[in-house]
Amino acid sequence: MIETPLLINRFARAMATYEREATVQRHEAERLTELLGTHCHLLAPRILEIGCGTGMLSRLLMTRFAPRELVLNDLCPDMEICFANVPRTTFLSGDARVLAWPGPFDLIASASAVQWLGDLATFAHRCAAVLNPGGFIAISGFGPQTLRETAELTGSALAYPTREHFEQTFAEAFEPLATEHRLHTLPFPDAYAVLRHLKATGVTATGGGQGPWTRGRMEAFAAAYAQRFPAEGGGVRLTYETCLFVGRKRA
Repeated sequence: MIETPLLINRFARAMATYEREATVQRHEAERLTELLGTHCHLLAPRILEIGCGTGMLSRLLMTRFAPRELVLNDLCPDMEICFANVPRTTFLSGDARVLAWPGPFDLIASASAVQWLGDLATFAHRCAAVLNPGGFIAISGFGPQTLRETAELTGSALAYPTREHFEQTFAEAFEPLATEHRLHTLPFPDAYAVLRHLKATGVTATGGGQGPWTRGRMEAFAAAYAQRFPAEGGGVRLTYETCLFVGRKRA
């Protein structure tokens, strides 16, 4: 698990570039909202969003569900500026694993953030505890194939939950209403563009104990990437694996 101060710094530096580069995250936020809208028909719900970032999912929730209050949480306090003039929102900065959630809520949502929480079971049960009877959860996260190319070359990767673990964990506390799983393959002109993309979304290909990114190491990384992970039609590829879960609190 990456240390909290490092995560805050990375995401703060990526605020201006995140939404331009986060194409997979945008797709998942849109799909999560669409699936949720099929099953959830609440009138003026009170919603908690975990890991709101710059507001990609937040804006979709506001438009689709017109909540009476949208409580937004993010680890990075700088994200509050993204909601400075948004009515009916409350911003809570801090680590969602230990932060007190001012429930009860009708809906808890999170897009592309739960991989940073570690213990999904604890998170799922905390969500159930602060939801009203019949409340909903809508979660998207990344699976272990995510960034597999950089992980193979650097030896460094997050411990992403498998699809089976992701779905089974939330199904213990929630009646499943919809689940989805997919692989996204993004093309880039070269490995340098991949690293720029990751940095712009607040993620970096860390060294995995191999030392600093010297010029020689960077050139070797780019050459190995081009050889091992070519994209159809030229350039290189980068993989994301995503899982979605929409459920209702069990009685």
